[in-house]
Amino acid sequence: MKKIKALAAMALASATFYSCATSDTTTDTTAMDDTMTTDTSIAMDEPTDMATDETVSINETQTMGGYADLDFEDAVPYDEMFTDIANTESQDIMSLARTSPNLSTFVRLMDASGLSQGLMQDGEYTLFAPTNKAFAELSQEQLNMLLQPENKAKLSEVLQVHVLASEVAANQFNNSQRISLSNNRYLPISSENNLITVGGATVIVPNVEASNGIIHVVDRVIIPSEAPMDNGPGR
Repeated sequence: MKKIKALAAMALASATFYSCATSDTTTDTTAMDDTMTTDTSIAMDEPTDMATDETVSINETQTMGGYADLDFEDAVPYDEMFTDIANTESQDIMSLARTSPNLSTFVRLMDASGLSQGLMQDGEYTLFAPTNKAFAELSQEQLNMLLQPENKAKLSEVLQVHVLASEVAANQFNNSQRISLSNNRYLPISSENNLITVGGATVIVPNVEASNGIIHVVDRVIIPSEAPMDNGPGR
């Protein structure tokens, strides 16, 4: 299996992103093979189903700890995101994310978790950035888990799933790939008819180039489940 590295901690402790050996794909993944994997990667799994009727209201401040004023609505149409920036590659990946009002909740949580600083440094990263509305789709239980101050470590774990420690353009994803996490866990990838999903999150704005990576805006927050995955025979 061809392996590509994914970010699991700001020290580049990483999971792996790989394609199955049975695939005949000629996708160029050379740039994704260079990051070291360490034993400090976080054990996570594919996302749970977040389609629920118990979506949180922005007025339910009792579940949000110190984040009661987060945005849960998207301010601009998706096809207008980043169009007001003449040269997106003049900014690092987190500075670029900050320019979009649709990503304000994700940026604020990245800051709170302490992960933002690492993504402002030189390197090659892929950021799956959930919109504000994506956070509104979480259940009250999931949002509470992420936003309570005592759950900062869990918030970091969830956000780390949204970062690969290599730059992966949309045309490099295919159905034979998945993002492998530790302890036999992974996130599935689907790419059909120019529609890409990663861990159940659909890419709605692909290939926003930054100076040190690329942003793919996604419509869901990738929430790992607790149980390990069965990788199946031959994997």
